[in-house]
Amino acid sequence: MNEEYSKTKILLVEDDEALASGLKEALGLENIEVVTAGSAVEAGRIINESGLSGFDIMVLDLTLPDGSGLDILKKVRRESLDFAVIILSARSSELDKVVGLELGADDYMCKPFSLKELHARIKALIRRSKRNAGGAPDIFRHENLAVNLGSREVFINDKAAKLSFTEFEILKLLLINKNMVVERQTLIERVWNGIFIDLRSVDPHISRLRKKIAPYGALIETIPNIGYKFKI
Repeated sequence: MNEEYSKTKILLVEDDEALASGLKEALGLENIEVVTAGSAVEAGRIINESGLSGFDIMVLDLTLPDGSGLDILKKVRRESLDFAVIILSARSSELDKVVGLELGADDYMCKPFSLKELHARIKALIRRSKRNAGGAPDIFRHENLAVNLGSREVFINDKAAKLSFTEFEILKLLLINKNMVVERQTLIERVWNGIFIDLRSVDPHISRLRKKIAPYGALIETIPNIGYKFKI
């Protein structure tokens, strides 16, 4: 039993009953509570009744008997930008991954998958959440851009810019290392806690971040074949 994650509660949206049952049992051994939903309707009901605040992470299949998991992801992102979502899907094309990440998923795993890897990715998101739960505010300012690293707030011309959890983590790392090149591999190690993802999976997050902090997104420079730099 792992006490470090004893307060973690996961909403697993998966229509394969055997898989859902197996994951619930395996994660339960780590003292992680798993609530399962076998359809989009059931997932919606649970979210409406318990609220996203009742869970720490959602593990989401994309192909459901009554709809697409992407619609659930959109609903989640309308309600919360910080809530952690891991897509777990048999859809393994680059396009599927890009779309899922563009819509706000924090991670994307393909079936068949390693239980140990899934568990590691869940723990990585938990650690990331805990690491950013406290700490003294540290405010970065540049012209009309203000970023409060403590409260995780971003303002442009005094108007709030809504970033997802992952987008903010990327921005934070770039700001801490402003005017220095941050390699893609470094982003993966720091933002995704070293869990393996395709290096190109970082790009959709950067693209979305640039748009959300425009016109200051132009300050995020792409260094070909290496990574990114926040240049001021």
